[in-house]
Amino acid sequence: MDITAIIPTFNGKKLLDECIKRLDTEIVVVDNGSTDGTVEMLLSKYPKIRVIKNSSNQGFAKAINQGARQVQSKYLLILNNDCFIQKDSIAKMHNFLKRHKDIVATQPVVYSRERIESIGYQVDTWVGKVNIVTQHHSQLSIPNSKIERYIYGLSATCLLIRRDIFLKVGMFDESFHSYLEDVDFFIRLHKKDYQYGPTLDASCRHIHMATSSKMGLYKQKQDLKNWIRIIIKNFPPNHIIKHFPTLFFERLRNLNGLLKAAIIRHV
Repeated sequence: MDITAIIPTFNGKKLLDECIKRLDTEIVVVDNGSTDGTVEMLLSKYPKIRVIKNSSNQGFAKAINQGARQVQSKYLLILNNDCFIQKDSIAKMHNFLKRHKDIVATQPVVYSRERIESIGYQVDTWVGKVNIVTQHHSQLSIPNSKIERYIYGLSATCLLIRRDIFLKVGMFDESFHSYLEDVDFFIRLHKKDYQYGPTLDASCRHIHMATSSKMGLYKQKQDLKNWIRIIIKNFPPNHIIKHFPTLFFERLRNLNGLLKAAIIRHV
């Protein structure tokens, strides 16, 4: 398989070790300034893995771009370090892309705590949020043959994409740092009429927020900032004006989530 897995990590040594054990591809790990011995573990236990070392946390988006620039594989497997791919799932996604030449990217069914976390998402441009497509949608609402048309974007939790397309569309916007960079990317991909969809017989297990849970209010702050960034960058001015009340109200919901998280942390 002409695939390189790119895995950003920040102080996630134990999870990363488990993640790597399940891979049978070339691997590039981008370490964002870990202080928990991650780099030392990689060099001693996995000497064949290429390690890109950043002196500080450069974020998920830049880390993926760094890896993408330094490899020559036909496909990139973008992977969170807290995501564990199930047996044969990489091969199934790879075969899906080989069979469907018009499909440029795919993801497995992502599980979290024995429930389907995502097979992709829709973007609600009226309010500026994503609606995750889960088990309810995939089993009850949509025939499998039509799921690709229903899904607006895929999750970078575990994403197999043709490298030339990733580079051509401009990779991830590094100003996002972390979170929602995949939503921004798939908005751009969607506008260019590229096709993509999930591989429904492939799966992975995701330890949701395993890294960000150690970083205080970081995720909540990023959600608020990056949704504003998505709206300004991707939505036409007349759309923003027309739907400003709902867009503004949803940002208040983001702010409310941030404030609640701050209160809980200090109780």
